[in-house]
Amino acid sequence: MTGRGRFSEVNAHIPARLARNLYTSNARFVFELLQNADDNNYSTAISQGEDPYVSFKIWPDKVSIECNENGFTHENLRAICAIGKSSKVGAAGYIGEKGIGFKSVFMAAWKVHIQSNDFSFSFTHRKGDSGLGMVTPVWEETDEVLGETLTRITLFLHTSDDPEEDARQLETIKLQFQDLQHTILLFLRKLRRVQVSFFDEDDSLTSVTTYSLHGSNPATVRKTTSEGVEERRYHVTKHMAENIPKSENRTYSEERDRTDSSAEVVLAFPLTESATPIV
Repeated sequence: MTGRGRFSEVNAHIPARLARNLYTSNARFVFELLQNADDNNYSTAISQGEDPYVSFKIWPDKVSIECNENGFTHENLRAICAIGKSSKVGAAGYIGEKGIGFKSVFMAAWKVHIQSNDFSFSFTHRKGDSGLGMVTPVWEETDEVLGETLTRITLFLHTSDDPEEDARQLETIKLQFQDLQHTILLFLRKLRRVQVSFFDEDDSLTSVTTYSLHGSNPATVRKTTSEGVEERRYHVTKHMAENIPKSENRTYSEERDRTDSSAEVVLAFPLTESATPIV
C-alpha cells in the first residue's frame, strides 16, 4: 500500500458515545493493551523458536509498544477502524473491560502511530473531538523496516497548558505499568513474556522489569529486575462455564453474538518450590 492521505475504507457511522465513554470508563488502558497483544497471531515467531512477547517503553512524552506478532493485514486494518468488531473471531480474553478495547489508548494519547509489515499509519483524537479521528487512519511515510515479526505502536501522550496536569497524567500512566502483577501472564492465552522499561527526559534507561512464564502446569512466573530474580510456582486449573448470560460489562462481536454462551474460568494456586500447595 502506497501513497499519502487518508485511507478510503473507514466507517461512515461514528457514534459519539465512543468518544464520551472513553473518558467515563473505568477501563485501565494498560490491560487493554495487554489483551490486544494477547489476541495477536504469533505463529511465525513460534515456528522460529521465539516466545510471544510484548514490550512497553515509557518516556515522559510517549509510550512505545512492540510485539513479535505476525504483523498487520488488511483485515486487521478494517477491524481496528471498526467499532465493536474484531478480526479475531472467537477471541475472548480475561482482562478486557467494557469493550472499549484498542481505542482506550486515547485515554492517554492524542496520537497513535502503528507500524507493521508494509503498513505505517496513525490515528488522532483530542479530548472534545467527535471521535472520527479514532477510526480514520492517515498514512505516514517511514524508511524504517521492522521485519516480518514485529509490530510497533507508539502513543504520543496528551499535553495541555497545565504542566502540573501533564505531570499527574504521566504519573498515573507510570503507576499502571508499575502496578502490573507477575501473575498477569497466568491469565493470558499466548504471551509468555512482558517487559516494561522506563526512560527519562534524556532518553536514559532508568529501570527494566521483565515478567516471563515457564512451563505449563506447574507454571513458573519469573520477575527480573536490576535487583535480582524472583520466581513463583503455580498450579493452574481451567474450567469452561457454559450457558453464560450476556453481561453489560462486555461487548460482543457479531460472531460471538451467534455463538458465545460460555466463558473460560482460570484459577492459579501458589505452590512451594517442592510443588506443595500454599494454603
